[in-house]
Amino acid sequence: MAMKSDAEYFIEACIKRDEKACRQLYERFAPKMYGVCLRYTHSSAAAEDVLHDGFIKVFENLDKLRDANALGAWIKRIMVHTAINYIRSEKPLVLNDFDKEYGNYATSDDIYDKIDADIVMKAIQELPGSFRSVLNLCEVEGYSIKEASEMLKIKESSVRGALVRAKRMLAEKLKEQI
Repeated sequence: MAMKSDAEYFIEACIKRDEKACRQLYERFAPKMYGVCLRYTHSSAAAEDVLHDGFIKVFENLDKLRDANALGAWIKRIMVHTAINYIRSEKPLVLNDFDKEYGNYATSDDIYDKIDADIVMKAIQELPGSFRSVLNLCEVEGYSIKEASEMLKIKESSVRGALVRAKRMLAEKLKEQI
């Protein structure tokens, strides 16, 4: 029988609602997860709401985590899904089939190399919600078009089109900064 790792003991303590362990888990992951939430929402208050709701889900479902070593990725996935649900509850995602309207335009990513990351993140936050979500899922979080399509419950072609359009809008916002 394999010995349990420190991470497994820590997670078990959280499952048993050990207050100290739960606080440590929150303090360890909250700052980074707040950044994830902020990328999807329009304000710090909304990001805090998503973070709070996300951690409630984390603590309610911690017993379903299969691999203690994947705790950070698992929490991040919960935060992303919670943020998407928050966006949906605020206003339904409406993305037309942008491929038909805008075509498959190539965008230049070199602008992102010339500008500070904080400025890029602020510009992403200024994008309309649907475009911000698609850009975050595909470019920041690394989900595929197909995965983003499934998460957002929209057509893959709409995700592709919205991603192109979001990159173009972001590039325009960033050009104003340099």
